[in-house]
Amino acid sequence: MDLLGNWNSIFPQMTWRQIDQSVSTAEFGDLIEFAHPWSGLSLWGVYVGEGHVIHFGVGDENMTQRACRGLLQQIVPKSNGDRVLRKTRICTQRITEIKVSPGTRIRVNNNKHNLVPSPQERMINCCETFLHQEFKYDLMNFNSEHFATFVRYGNAVCNQIPFKKKNGTHVDTTQTLQMIMQQRMETET
Repeated sequence: MDLLGNWNSIFPQMTWRQIDQSVSTAEFGDLIEFAHPWSGLSLWGVYVGEGHVIHFGVGDENMTQRACRGLLQQIVPKSNGDRVLRKTRICTQRITEIKVSPGTRIRVNNNKHNLVPSPQERMINCCETFLHQEFKYDLMNFNSEHFATFVRYGNAVCNQIPFKKKNGTHVDTTQTLQMIMQQRMETET
């Protein structure tokens, strides 16, 4: 591992991924999980077609950078960890081009949240509204799973945080994203 926590610089041949067969039959709005093999944490995106997902651009950071960002924000919540690790942008990327750790399992996972999907039109509006917007990544309050579940279900949910209620809506994040959606609708009319 180099000084930035990048294993690929030392082991460039270790770029294998486990892409589950379910990804080849993904449909618009499916949740795509990029499950890290050792940490138990996942990056989440929403399938938007032609092998692409829309996601919280933390896929451009390696796992060490994400962990440092989350740790900085927990230790010094009033500080701006983004000065060190930058803000992240909602983006679309080809699934195979998202930077992930060796051994990451990539799969469709619509069964983890026990919620009813939103209509496809609403999901499309979410994708259009949030694409290219920058947000402050926050492991506890606004991470890739919060974003992906908001797009698919209309509720920001994260089941990766051990002491949080499973399938519990993160109210502040959901309300913020709903407000952004509402503002966009008002400016279009």
